[in-house]
Amino acid sequence: MKKTLILLLLVSFCGGSEESLPSSVDEKTQTVQEEFAEEENQVLEESKLVKEDSVNSIFWGATDAKPEVYAASDVSQATIDITVEWVDKAIGYWGNYGPLEIWIVGAGRDEVISLDEKWCEVRSEKDPTWNKEWDCANGDPYGSGNGWSPFYRYIDDGGAAVSSYIRDYLGYYFNALVMSAKYPGPEEDDYKKVVLHEYFHVYQHANLSIPSTDTDGDWRTSNRNVYFNGDEVQVPFLMEGGAEYMAQYWYSREPGIDPGYLKQEMEYKAQTISTYLNDGRSLRELGYNESFQSYDVLTWFVAYLVHTTSEETFRVDFWTQIEDLGFEEAFKSNFGKSADEMIAEFDVWVSQPVEVLLEIIP
Repeated sequence: MKKTLILLLLVSFCGGSEESLPSSVDEKTQTVQEEFAEEENQVLEESKLVKEDSVNSIFWGATDAKPEVYAASDVSQATIDITVEWVDKAIGYWGNYGPLEIWIVGAGRDEVISLDEKWCEVRSEKDPTWNKEWDCANGDPYGSGNGWSPFYRYIDDGGAAVSSYIRDYLGYYFNALVMSAKYPGPEEDDYKKVVLHEYFHVYQHANLSIPSTDTDGDWRTSNRNVYFNGDEVQVPFLMEGGAEYMAQYWYSREPGIDPGYLKQEMEYKAQTISTYLNDGRSLRELGYNESFQSYDVLTWFVAYLVHTTSEETFRVDFWTQIEDLGFEEAFKSNFGKSADEMIAEFDVWVSQPVEVLLEIIP
């Protein structure tokens, strides 16, 4: 299937058919042969069903397995250690979900090319159905830029991401958590918070077992998004607002962190509020590339949800009900209003002076 992999929060693809077995034999076959053929047919059909069940029962969700780590050769052991340390902290906060792979990109061109090759090797070993032509590095991403690489962009762009590979044409489901050497770098405190942010995406995706189906060839739309925000189009909304608030909130609870840290961080994020209100669009309509930091105001919205209910209501009750109830009903069941009604209420509340807003921040 010709589909380029896109590394977004989100964002993110074993199916097969078998010919039916014959159900009758030639009329001229003797009765004993007919009986034998029917018995053999029954065994084959049962075997076929077992095989189909085995193919469709792909592991996904809570696990005792440790995440697998793949790092470029120019990534230091100290960087690997700090990454694993904070993934382990996130697992301690929110639970262990997988399969999870941690891919750590360095700064070197040759090293990231080798990491791309390792990606293809791992994918092919774990999933014989993996499309090596399109879902491994292809074209010329390292020279002309006319091609695709799972990791090459990170040596220039930096950043981090989680990609959820729970897709109906794959034979192995997994999350890939990618960290890079800058924006932030592993020597920065922000790196720790970003690891927490990305792992919360792992948690969010783990609460939905329904695989993504590609019906229109557009990476921006997915049937899974309906459960995350109520629409097939991928938007930041509660995925990013939730991941950022949970990362900041739980980081603030770490030993040695200044007691006023979370208020300071949320005061900084409040700078986007007036721009958002002047924009006029709903929080549900904001995209990933706005002229202002949409993640910041979305973080404030989640802080408001937590204030009106509880941190556990948002983190546990809501996210664990999205598959059974659907987004809209899970939202209303846990927060007492529809998402649109709650956004309208938030827009009025968030218009107050920042000093008033900060009163809800623990």
